[in-house]
Parts: sequence; structure tokens; C-alpha cells
Amino acid sequence: MNAKKQKLATEGITTELLISLHKLFRCLDFGRGLQGNAPVLTMRQMQVLSFFNESDVVHISEVSRKLNMSIQSVNNLVKRLEVTGFVTRAQNEKDKRLSDIRFTKKGSEGFRMFRAEQLGILSLLLQQLDESERRTALESIECAAGLFQKAVKLVSQQGRASAER
Repeated sequence: MNAKKQKLATEGITTELLISLHKLFRCLDFGRGLQGNAPVLTMRQMQVLSFFNESDVVHISEVSRKLNMSIQSVNNLVKRLEVTGFVTRAQNEKDKRLSDIRFTKKGSEGFRMFRAEQLGILSLLLQQLDESERRTALESIECAAGLFQKAVKLVSQQGRASAER
């Protein structure tokens, strides 16, 4: 195969991979109440709430930086989570410019229910696969996870390089 055909074939596969990943991410937005038990959360709201796995208090600027979203977008997400009673916001005692965002009991329970529903649905789906399909899926997902880890490192390195300039 000549170089031009090889390049076109590679671009076609890359496009197909991007489309498939997009479909996968869209499907993983389980917050539409598939079973009706868990609260309705968007994927972005779940991303914000997942920060509470690492810390009891979260700051908008930290979420903004780690999710590569504008502060205003994160602020809007937090406002919606406040309205639902999932988080509370209070001024930071040490730095008045910061707001401390904390999980409420309702938020913690809702997050736990949401995760349990996601895992339950994924488990049901995976049980439908035979052993060969499970192995293929595992290999593919491990490959994708490795690619994302490389991408995170690359973006982080680029960010540090830009900051040093």
C-alpha cells in the first residue's frame, strides 16, 4: 500500500475510533434515570461530585483547572447541585476569595446511589457477553485507558511548559 492510501486508511480508522468513543461516552451518561431509583445527574455533575472522593472540600478553581472548564461553567454546575441539595457553599475562612463546596448528606447518598446504578447496569451488560467478547472488551478498554493516561500526561506537560514560559 502506498503512503497516501496508508494515511487515508489511518485517518479513517482514527475517525471511526473517535465516533465510537463519543458513542461510548454518551452512553455512559447514565444520569437520565434508567432505572428510576438514582437521582438525575449529568456526566459533568458527576465529574464535579467525583472530586469529593479525594477531598471533603472542593474549590471551583480546582475543578475548573482539572476538568479544563471555565470557572463560570463550573460555578453554574455547582449552583445546580446546590439547588438539588447535593452540595453547600460557604466562604473559605482563610481565603475570602474562595468558596468551600461540601457534599451534603443528600448529595453523598445520591452520588452513592448513582454509582451503584451505573455499576449495576454495566454488570448486567457485561453478563451478556461470552468469554471471548469479555476478553476483547477488556483488551480494548485497557488500550483506551492507556491512551487517555498518555493524553493526560501530555496535556499536563504542555501546561507546565506553557506556565514556565
